[in-house]
Amino acid sequence: MMCYTVIATLCLLGMATAQTSLEITSCLTKEQNLRMICKFTPAPTPDPKISVCHFTSEGKIVASSNASIEPDSTFKMRAKLAFEQKMCLLNLTGLSNDKPESFVCNIKQTASQATTLTATVEKRKLITCSAYCTLQHSGVVFLLVFITSPLMLELL
Repeated sequence: MMCYTVIATLCLLGMATAQTSLEITSCLTKEQNLRMICKFTPAPTPDPKISVCHFTSEGKIVASSNASIEPDSTFKMRAKLAFEQKMCLLNLTGLSNDKPESFVCNIKQTASQATTLTATVEKRKLITCSAYCTLQHSGVVFLLVFITSPLMLELL
């Protein structure tokens, strides 16, 4: 049993470390607004003067953490952005029911490091934002803890 636990732990650790440094998730709030969360791995030495997050859609700026970058007029009053150490959060009201929309998350932390990820959302196919969404995206970590617990108890 211990051998299987060790093998499973090593496989899960390999999967966890092989994940990309940028992850984008989207869901609908209870008010039917779009919430997009762009998670990233912070740079070892981020430059506060350069650190910026912005979302674009069809070449138009939806929202930006840089005050000098003006959002497009169609998004100006509908989008709110929060930029923290490990994530960039976009809340957008008035998402179209008719067609899917593509959003691009751009993270820049240093002069030489910029990361981009695209996600296409369709309002009728989005899940409702809940604690389950968080659990779903953190599943590998919880599974890793669940599997390694018996191993740690055997070693003690």
